[in-house]
Amino acid sequence: MGIDDPATRNVDPLGLFTDWFGPGDRRLKPVFEPSSAHFHPRRVRVFRPSSGPRRLAIDTRRFADHVRIAYTVDGQTTSVSRLEHFDLAILPQLLSMREFARRLKQDNKPVATWLHTVGHHVGAESHHERSLMTIADFHPAVHFMSGQPFTMLWPAGAPLKTHTPDVMVMGPSNAPMIVDVRTPEEAADQTWMRKVPAITEALRLIGLGYAIWTGMSRPFRRNLENLTEAFVPAISYDRWSQVALDLCDEAMPATELADRLDASGYQRLWSLTLIRRMLWRQALLTDMFSPYGRNSIVWPNDA
Repeated sequence: MGIDDPATRNVDPLGLFTDWFGPGDRRLKPVFEPSSAHFHPRRVRVFRPSSGPRRLAIDTRRFADHVRIAYTVDGQTTSVSRLEHFDLAILPQLLSMREFARRLKQDNKPVATWLHTVGHHVGAESHHERSLMTIADFHPAVHFMSGQPFTMLWPAGAPLKTHTPDVMVMGPSNAPMIVDVRTPEEAADQTWMRKVPAITEALRLIGLGYAIWTGMSRPFRRNLENLTEAFVPAISYDRWSQVALDLCDEAMPATELADRLDASGYQRLWSLTLIRRMLWRQALLTDMFSPYGRNSIVWPNDA
């Protein structure tokens, strides 16, 4: 199922993470405001020329007879470990193995997307990958995510030589999940399908979940892109979100709630942004499968 496939229209795109991590608690989800506190100069590397290497160099001679995993904690040098010796505790410290430079004759468009959950930019090789990261950023049970976190290497004779997964997602419960992002056509490609069992088994051996994601409905994606852009300072959100919940005593259009907030002393334009921020943090709910606008119906999330 793909982004514009009618079959995805009413499929919950959050189900991928809910099935693995559970529904989560929105009140415990990490929330960061834009700042330089989490800046790392090599977290997202976009400065390489289009003709340069796209992945950090790996010493392929080490443990050549075993499945290996290569990773970096500084964005410049790589370490290589036998798969069974890899320490999952260092996963949050890993930086991307990839360079996110644009190349000639390249269909996908590398981007760096800012994620509320981690408080910094994360690299993605395409807008399709960015969409998955936005879903993870929205899901209450996701507490950390990263892009292109490591590279797996197989010995001679295996179905594939190397593979760098697209996204790593972590929650407060269950093991981390690795997700590869493919279009429906790519996911059905026979060459790719022959690789999947080896990838799945290698990740299982070190205790990681694995999934392949192929897309979601366009309205849901556009709503997420709209809501993630709504920024409200924490001091303002903490005060006025509670006022908004008190005023939203029943399901009502967003514009009516904004009018009520305006009458209570919070400017109407600010109120409309606050409502979008509350929808992003799921203090308010709306129909995410219909394009969100000022006349969309919103209601409190009592869960």
